[in-house]
Amino acid sequence: MKYISILSLLLLFACSSCEKFLDEKPQSILTPENAYKTPEDWQKTLNAAYAMLQKVFVGKYTITLSEFGTDEVEPYDLGWAAYSELKLYTFSASHPFFQDHYRVCYEGVKRSNAVIDMPEGVVDNATRNVMIGQAKFLRAIYYFDLVRMYGGVPLWVKSSIDDEIMKPRASVEDVYTLIAQDMKDAEAILPASWPNAADKGRATTYAAQAFLARIYLQWNKPALALDYCNKLDGKFQLYTTLKDIFDPKNKNAEYENIFEVQFRHSGAWGLEGSIQHSYWGPRGVGGPTSFGGWGGFGPTQYVYNSFEDHDKRRSAFFLTSYNGVTQSPPTNNKFWDPEYGNVIEDDQLNFILIRYADVLLMKAEALNATDATGNAKYDALNQVRRRAGLGDITTADNLDKQQFADVVLEERLHELCFEHMRRWDLLRFGKLKQYLEDHVDISIRDYHVLYPLPQNALDANDAITGNNPGY
Repeated sequence: MKYISILSLLLLFACSSCEKFLDEKPQSILTPENAYKTPEDWQKTLNAAYAMLQKVFVGKYTITLSEFGTDEVEPYDLGWAAYSELKLYTFSASHPFFQDHYRVCYEGVKRSNAVIDMPEGVVDNATRNVMIGQAKFLRAIYYFDLVRMYGGVPLWVKSSIDDEIMKPRASVEDVYTLIAQDMKDAEAILPASWPNAADKGRATTYAAQAFLARIYLQWNKPALALDYCNKLDGKFQLYTTLKDIFDPKNKNAEYENIFEVQFRHSGAWGLEGSIQHSYWGPRGVGGPTSFGGWGGFGPTQYVYNSFEDHDKRRSAFFLTSYNGVTQSPPTNNKFWDPEYGNVIEDDQLNFILIRYADVLLMKAEALNATDATGNAKYDALNQVRRRAGLGDITTADNLDKQQFADVVLEERLHELCFEHMRRWDLLRFGKLKQYLEDHVDISIRDYHVLYPLPQNALDANDAITGNNPGY
């Protein structure tokens, strides 16, 4: 009989220590039968659900699925088939990165489900509700990454497997419906901020609102997205200095950055440090121990050239040379840890999953998509442009709806480059195929708007009878 590894009878997890609220050390292998007896056990289970964010969004392989195959980022080592196949769209369902991404997303779902099904009486009701709200927030994020990668996927929503080991794919609509409801449930119960420093980095109602805006935009529901953008008006600000956005000294400051995946330097390779500094670094200057970067992938020449010369982001987000070595294309300079970056895969950088500049650009996009009149869409767009040192775009520019959308798409490229947004933006605007052909000379098929379900997932689940079209 086939089996689903993520829903095996033993609920195995490791409690990662990300910042203070993930500092617990696992004492043994925990299962539903022997573990969930005390408030501390349930807290460890929730912390383990948070920990999977690291692997889903900054894993060695999963990071590439949102970045490669766009006009923004490319691998520099095309001798590695796993990299070149993603860039050139020659991959199959057996590609190992799909397998890794699918697995870690469902591991996150599994851990979240365990908390969502927490029985009454183990902790006080108020604490229990907030813990379940956090778990629903996390489950929504994991399913959101799955649906935008692969389309409809199986929905496991219980910690008990019973007869649900084999589940067919749900429709895209059903997956989005669950995601939106989970995130709305989280919005209703989570705090706006966590008062204790040890809890900073946990999900908040503002984070849920920001993600609901993102979810509804990707789901082609701009009016609903706009509602959630409006809820965040005045709740956050833009840093005056661009480098402050990513400075590890500003981790969890709740100024511009709304929700961050937690990392910390831990003194050893492969523990709780981030890999961002190591993998995005300059090329031709040695490995991480001598400077801080593998230089395995980075910007395309197109994305660098697309900036106006006086755009402050061009100099803030790129390095054209390092230690006298010219970087062509220029290197990504967003993820730079000045204190710990020279240690392999152990930098101090959080990964910013959503920030206020993104919300402002989503607001401009949603207002334009809903044919809103007035200056609101220009105001939202221009807040981001002004920080970059660019002039305002106004009604006097006489942009029609499509022209304004094109401006927003370009602004998102310049503001959010390398933050895992470009593939989803190009898909949402219907531009992926066109931009690849126009800017990086790569031709794709229409079905490449989705990745294939991993072959091992098909082999493990009798209820899935076919892959996405074209695979």
